Amino acid sequence: MYAKSLHIYDFKCYGKAVLDLQYPTRVGKDVSELKNVNLILDDNGGGKSSILRAIAIAALAPALLESGFVPYRLVRRAKPDTPAVERCLLKIEAIGTLDESFELSGNRKKPELLARLETRGRGSLDRLHLESTPDSPIARLLADDYSPAFFVVGYGATRRVESGEYSESSARRSRGLRYRRIAGLFEDQMTLRPLQLWLPRLRSRAPHRYDSVVELLNRVLPPDIRFTGERDEEDEQYVFLFNDIPTPFSALSDGYKAFIGWVSDLIGHLCDVVPAELNLDEVPGMVLVDEIDLHLHPQWQRSVVPTLAGAFPHLQFLFTSHSPLVASTVKRENVFITNTADDGTATIKQLEEHVFGRSMEQLLLSAYFGLQSTRPDAFQAEGEALFRQAADGDANAALDFLARLTHAAPLTTPSVSRKPGKRKE
Repeated sequence: MYAKSLHIYDFKCYGKAVLDLQYPTRVGKDVSELKNVNLILDDNGGGKSSILRAIAIAALAPALLESGFVPYRLVRRAKPDTPAVERCLLKIEAIGTLDESFELSGNRKKPELLARLETRGRGSLDRLHLESTPDSPIARLLADDYSPAFFVVGYGATRRVESGEYSESSARRSRGLRYRRIAGLFEDQMTLRPLQLWLPRLRSRAPHRYDSVVELLNRVLPPDIRFTGERDEEDEQYVFLFNDIPTPFSALSDGYKAFIGWVSDLIGHLCDVVPAELNLDEVPGMVLVDEIDLHLHPQWQRSVVPTLAGAFPHLQFLFTSHSPLVASTVKRENVFITNTADDGTATIKQLEEHVFGRSMEQLLLSAYFGLQSTRPDAFQAEGEALFRQAADGDANAALDFLARLTHAAPLTTPSVSRKPGKRKE
């Protein structure tokens, strides 16, 4: 399944919002070259992560009711002097793929996935309910955790790979598999499945799949690191070649571990559901990744999104990011920015301003990021002090101010106590 559009009403910080999304089978106008990528930008607390959570809930609502999902403060909390908000609605206009069959009821002509949540008095826990929602057209398909239909995976910004003991059976008993695939968006303590948990079993039962995993993981890694597909028998960790030096996974940098962790987890879930007639990179679905630039060096940020989009062409990606380097790798059709309405609720929209290929300075000063300056506040304050001194007749301060404007080193150290006309030695 792909999400053609998302409609939000009173969810988290949003009052009302609508997103028309890019997806792999999209045709017509405003189709980006990377038509499986959607990128959400803005400041901390602006509502980026809420979009990912809204999609996950709307897509999988029937599977979340008895899977361990706890709706915590999802209905928008209104300000004290405004009417209370008691419920919210999430709606996805969906596009079916593969063996997904929609059975539409009533007057519905388009497949819509709905989820309603309501508050429980004064507490922080909300309730997901479907009693007043039309029967979901996908509830039957969601009952099969290992079906490739309606494949949705999500990764929160606190994602990490479990480095200690990890019990697959315990995780399965506490949470349904459909929910576990997105639980990292809602639970900070959720960990990712380590490679050594599932890859050896795959190698023994499906060697051709094992080779595909190694090839696919290497396809998305930068050139200085390669996955060997072999394990260190002493500590049972998989080995990577970092600058041609054999390195176990736990010895890699945080950036590599964070990236390899969620990508290998995604590939593992694909292995769980892929039909025999399809390759791993042919499975359709949605992947939601918060802070795609997490721990990544700027050089890697310049390529990570196009690389992932090309490696998984049948997956619809929704990323969030703070990075102008990531933003410059996509077209304006791929980008959404959040904002704040007059009533304090969050909004989200797309801009006509181009983003692809622009420099970091240009993007940071554009409407996409909205900075007034890219210089540190202390540098700005020093410049303002020099300007005031120059306005009072200090010739040396005027020269220093001009030197700063031309990126030259200042002739002196600014000091508001310096007397006009006196050079500080």
